Amino acid sequence: MKIQEISLSFRKLAAAQCIATSLATVLWVVGSLILGFDGKIAGTGAVESALVLIVSLVILAIFSPNKLRPVATLPTLWSATSFIRFLAALGASTLLYYAAQFGLRPLLFSFLLNAIFLLVAETKVLATILTKTATSAN
Repeated sequence: MKIQEISLSFRKLAAAQCIATSLATVLWVVGSLILGFDGKIAGTGAVESALVLIVSLVILAIFSPNKLRPVATLPTLWSATSFIRFLAALGASTLLYYAAQFGLRPLLFSFLLNAIFLLVAETKVLATILTKTATSAN
């Protein structure tokens, strides 16, 4: 029995990451301004979103989604990649906290907002790709 292999679309995953972080940035900035927070808090969230996007795109490039991989190992590998991205972005955020002296709470909450949006967007893209693969195999 031949093991089915699949590759993921770098372009679709990168677009999903860009859209997710952009939505998180807009939500963060608009929400902080509507709630009357300082403009520095809105800026902190925007910088955090940019940092998360850069880390996400670098990890995505390292992962090489266009490479053919067995379908059975792809979800596990993607979960590990997401975990590594989470840790790398958290490490970069920690460096940003110490280097730029941003507030801890805005960085943390903006990071979590971006992480949630990224997970939802990537899950949607992955589910679409895997569903198309499953229907074409049948």
